[in-house]
Amino acid sequence: MGLLISLTRARIFAGGLFGVLLVAATPDRATDCTPTRSGWDAPVLQMELQKSDGVETLFLEGRIGPDLPMRLKALLADHPDIGEIHFNASGDDRNSAMEAGRILRSAGNFVVHVPPGAGCTGACALLFLSGRIRSVDPTAVFDLGQFYEPTATSVSSADIARQSLGISDYLIRMGVSRRLLTGTLDRDTASTDAAPQRRCLTPEELHGYNVANWNE
Repeated sequence: MGLLISLTRARIFAGGLFGVLLVAATPDRATDCTPTRSGWDAPVLQMELQKSDGVETLFLEGRIGPDLPMRLKALLADHPDIGEIHFNASGDDRNSAMEAGRILRSAGNFVVHVPPGAGCTGACALLFLSGRIRSVDPTAVFDLGQFYEPTATSVSSADIARQSLGISDYLIRMGVSRRLLTGTLDRDTASTDAAPQRRCLTPEELHGYNVANWNE
């Protein structure tokens, strides 16, 4: 409960400080999927810890790789007081993200957040769902990403089906609507351009799919 109170106070303070700017600066997530905060696509995932009022916050920034589950296990063993995780990350390794997500979900009831201007796309989006209390700032970018490029010839329908089945099971276990997955697949199938425009989730979609279950 103390963590929730601290989180609420922090959100209220941030809202009072930046609220006027956000009204004018909040991008159109139907067309703009570029995070304004740097570091989300850094080649190596950075993990940084900050401690306040006895609670440790973990900051993840960069591309998620196959070593993430092992790194997280070691970090959680050394820092059992981690209560909140902030994301500014990306990556294509969805399997590693889901394995790491299952580790986080079994380890505790983490508060997770995508801060102002940050990005959480692809593998990061799946890892984010492992939090019990989830929030995304209105100026942040959140997108499950594409499962394949429309022009790719090496990805079969069977490959897509296997991957989507695994993600669907993961979404159910994390308490998130499977419509998040079907909406992404429908969008990918409808793409006909060689380099289709990405589309990020709006605040309404984030709450509608239960990706975000804590109001900003």
